[in-house]
Amino acid sequence: MCNTPVPCAPYGGRTPCASSCPPPCRSTSTLLLCDTSTTPTPVRLTVVDDSVTTIGLGRGNPDLAGSHAALWSGGALTYPADPNASAGDNGQVYRTAVGRITATPSNCEGATGTLSVSTRVTLNGPGAGVLQDGWLSLWRNTTTIAEDNVLRNAPVGHVETLTVSAPVTAADLASGDLYVALALETFHVTSKSWTADQFSITAQLNGCAVQFLRTFVIDCNTGTILCHSDTTLDGRPYTPTGQVGQCSTPNSTSS
Repeated sequence: MCNTPVPCAPYGGRTPCASSCPPPCRSTSTLLLCDTSTTPTPVRLTVVDDSVTTIGLGRGNPDLAGSHAALWSGGALTYPADPNASAGDNGQVYRTAVGRITATPSNCEGATGTLSVSTRVTLNGPGAGVLQDGWLSLWRNTTTIAEDNVLRNAPVGHVETLTVSAPVTAADLASGDLYVALALETFHVTSKSWTADQFSITAQLNGCAVQFLRTFVIDCNTGTILCHSDTTLDGRPYTPTGQVGQCSTPNSTSS
């Protein structure tokens, strides 16, 4: 409380400020601080269309024609059946949608965590799957870092959710070197069409800092800190959960 002067450490104190704080003369000072949270921090991610050439896939994986934006946004994307194997290699065609993953995690220098991607696929036919039917994968440039395969020899009407996860750093997410690829067999012995939907992508990092404002009430005569209050950047009350200190990027906002 502020009824009696209470010495507070600028970055370590937890003394709350009351609304009634009536020293004869007082002033306030506000600092932007960062709380290195002990709980995982979600990171906002963006996926934009790219090409199989970028990640180094061969002729058997031609790009799925058209925009893949519907899939990346969680909607449905159709993989049309190929009439023959001319677009592929060794009698097989795996049409492939590739997306480049981007993010701008703030105050996360040195943070590590997990990137997870999932999507649902449905085999529409008219043909059934033959041997390897497709896969969902994560890539770092031209290296596969995680993969989940569709059921082999999947029957017409088969529905399956594919999920992949990989450890990442904040630097990985910011680099733009991460990609997601969904390859589905559109011809092998017979033609077949697929629907992909319910795509989701998440990343959580441990060791990110949350920005907040700490306002100090100061006795004008003695310079003594009487109390302080913590709020979010938009003015809501905030309680630090980790180590509090100066922000490494004081003018950036959290993602």
